Amino acid sequence: MKEEQKCTILFTLIYGNEEYQVQTLERNYLSLMTLISDYVNISGFGLCCGMGSCGTCMVQIDGRFTLACQVPVDDWLANSEIKIEPSIIFTS
Repeated sequence: MKEEQKCTILFTLIYGNEEYQVQTLERNYLSLMTLISDYVNISGFGLCCGMGSCGTCMVQIDGRFTLACQVPVDDWLANSEIKIEPSIIFTS
């Protein structure tokens, strides 16, 4: 069985006034939501089942709003700027 190569992904994660340079391997996390939860302790972020229905994991990726639970951790994120605005985190 051939071993699959995983590429390294680098991107910037911004929450409030804090900026994090994130380096991870492709598909090391189930979704961007789980990766963010490992890096930053954000009250109310991602408190759902990860099925894209509640909005608690809303982020901006290069200016475009999306749900982090629906974003795979792959090379599409490379060199992106991901912002989490405290004012847009919805809590159930």
